[in-house]
Amino acid sequence: MIRPGKKPKRPKSQGKPTAPKEAAEGAEAASSKKRKLDEAELKEREKRTVFIGNVPLTWTEKQLRSAMRKALGTTYDGILKPIWFRSIPVETKWSSSNKMRKAGLILKAFADGADSKNAYVVVNSPEDVPVIVKAITNLEVDAEHILRADGVGESAVLKKFDRKRSVFLGSLPRRVTESDIRWVLWDAGEVDAVRIVRDKKTQDCKGFAFARFKERKSVKAALNLWDLRIHGKYIRVTKVEDEEGGNDAGRPKKLKPEVEKRIMLKQQQRQRAKAKKQREFV
Repeated sequence: MIRPGKKPKRPKSQGKPTAPKEAAEGAEAASSKKRKLDEAELKEREKRTVFIGNVPLTWTEKQLRSAMRKALGTTYDGILKPIWFRSIPVETKWSSSNKMRKAGLILKAFADGADSKNAYVVVNSPEDVPVIVKAITNLEVDAEHILRADGVGESAVLKKFDRKRSVFLGSLPRRVTESDIRWVLWDAGEVDAVRIVRDKKTQDCKGFAFARFKERKSVKAALNLWDLRIHGKYIRVTKVEDEEGGNDAGRPKKLKPEVEKRIMLKQQQRQRAKAKKQREFV
């Protein structure tokens, strides 16, 4: 199944950040030190926190808040603060310790090829979280960034991907981005969520990811794609084996490089033969 419409250009780099439009909420009292929240308060705040992934790397709190306000419209007009960023990829030399990492962030020594980070936003109440998640999910903020939103902790929904609508991607380059994955799977159907499994320290991709389609039939179409490459590297697309577990859930057993290459070549041969038969039939 090929999606209607013109396929977008291949991802190049992060898009230009949107100019901040909101100054009122940005004036937070950051100068005064806040007391540390106790365990009960942290749990209460967690229920009111929204996770936002694939935020443009250069964006500030004001820019993210402004984009959220625009998307939410009159649906929600409560607080969107505090906002803090996590999973910011810095150059390897700055990732040896927390102090070095902070220094790298101050210097904006971002890792080469990195283009996104994650954010956490606190809202009025736990009841507001699903409303905001619905409005922000799949919000296209520039040419290469589509936001994904979720709750945090017990409120998280995307911990597990629907196996029947998802595929596993292996042999990925360490600097792969969500836009790379959406682009390479474009011909199979609309991808509505991507989860790249990254190293906690360096934020590099561990070599595999999961993509969830809007429609189940897109999974079969994705499995029939061939000659797929990201950053010049061949990747493999397979079914998700299992829904249970943590980050490695659904990951097929690791194959030896020579076996993986042999399987990939056989898949390509089958696809070429299939394409040839279709041409002969026409």
